[in-house]
Amino acid sequence: ASGGLLPASLADVPLDFDTLQPHGCFIGSAAVVVFSQADRARDLALNAMRFFADESCGQCTPCRVGTDKAAQLMVAPRWDHDTLGDLAQVMADASICGLGQAAPNPIRCVQRYFPDEV
Repeated sequence: ASGGLLPASLADVPLDFDTLQPHGCFIGSAAVVVFSQADRARDLALNAMRFFADESCGQCTPCRVGTDKAAQLMVAPRWDHDTLGDLAQVMADASICGLGQAAPNPIRCVQRYFPDEV
């Protein structure tokens, strides 16, 4: 989930580091999740953020507080794009480990590829 979310229009993109990076994604743990047209990307991103909040070790504030705050903001019918964008940037820049640094990727992908949902 931390690797990002892509729309069906990019289904043919090779799953490698160099090809995914321009799309705001990375290979991560090499897990691929396919979702249907009945699913909403925003729900998948929220589920991922709740997972990251639960899995955060709590050592650094950007991850511990950021994942929880992001999940709270993502429940809203319309996302506060500016606040979520700022929060995502702080988490990516200031978190100690890869979990906190990568946790905002689903937010960014939903905002980029599924803006009509948020």
